[in-house]
Amino acid sequence: MKDSILAQISELNSEEKFRLHKLIESFLFDNEVDITQEQNKEKEAIANGCPHCSSTKTRKNGFQYGVQHFVCNTCKKNFRVSTGTVTAHLKKKNLLKVYIPHMLEGYSLEKCAKLTGISKQTSFDWRHKILSALGKFQKEQMLSGICESDDVFIEFSEKGSQNLKRTPKKRGKSVFVKKKRGINQDKVAILISCDRKGNKHLQVATRGRISAQDINVILKDKLEPKTVLCTDGHRSFEAFAKENQLEHQTIKVSAKQYVKKGIYHVQHVNQTAQDLKKWLEKFNGVSTKYLQNYLNWYALKAIINENQSPVKKTIAMIATSFSAWYEFKNIIDLTYIN
Repeated sequence: MKDSILAQISELNSEEKFRLHKLIESFLFDNEVDITQEQNKEKEAIANGCPHCSSTKTRKNGFQYGVQHFVCNTCKKNFRVSTGTVTAHLKKKNLLKVYIPHMLEGYSLEKCAKLTGISKQTSFDWRHKILSALGKFQKEQMLSGICESDDVFIEFSEKGSQNLKRTPKKRGKSVFVKKKRGINQDKVAILISCDRKGNKHLQVATRGRISAQDINVILKDKLEPKTVLCTDGHRSFEAFAKENQLEHQTIKVSAKQYVKKGIYHVQHVNQTAQDLKKWLEKFNGVSTKYLQNYLNWYALKAIINENQSPVKKTIAMIATSFSAWYEFKNIIDLTYIN
């Protein structure tokens, strides 16, 4: 039996061996993870902050079904450790440890549901609650040194919507429909920024052409002092840099200028844009409503996948977000989808 297993392993290619290695690691490390324990540990670290108003003026308010409850002295609302988290209102939260490895593999919602033993709708909700939680790290991400930034455009999508404001497109017919050329309201602008340390920040900016104000809203508080902004010749970036008194290096790629002064270029951000588009293809179209969630995932996937225990790392990350449930519920109010 042992020789048979070893023989089968030896026939695997390098990618399959790597995936097997990660799977074995998950058995060794990830089963030790206790989601509630991680949440309790993090909640204690932030002095039992209120998930409703972020106040730290809270006090214990008895137990219910063995779970410690709190009350906020500022907003007077009650909460407990799981309030606002991914596990809020979940009846099978221990199955998250089963679900997350399948999600990280990039399996479809249906396959994740089948392998975990949950419904497809639950699989959908879990995926986007987890990705909403990862958004916390995009909000906290800071960039320093030389920061490359650029905008990339993706077709606006209402995939899965039951309340379309337009005539539904027939499958196979769209290739014969003329699309608007250039930048317009049918495209969504994503602002991609990355520094030379490998830190990435990706955020949906608007529909149509991006403005200096859009850039300012996204990047103003993301750049450390003395950061050098490196972009193409887009006037909006120039206006943003001038307004915030940033050193700005312009790379005129259209004029075949690829490197300036030996160190300034936009190769990292351009490569990130290409990789992002290729990575999004495996989801067979992403609804614009949920696009930011996938950007959260993409920005952190290298950190998660390169960890010795990716599931444990993911759980530790989502346990630190006490607003994931609210952000998931508020997706329908995003300005660029209305």
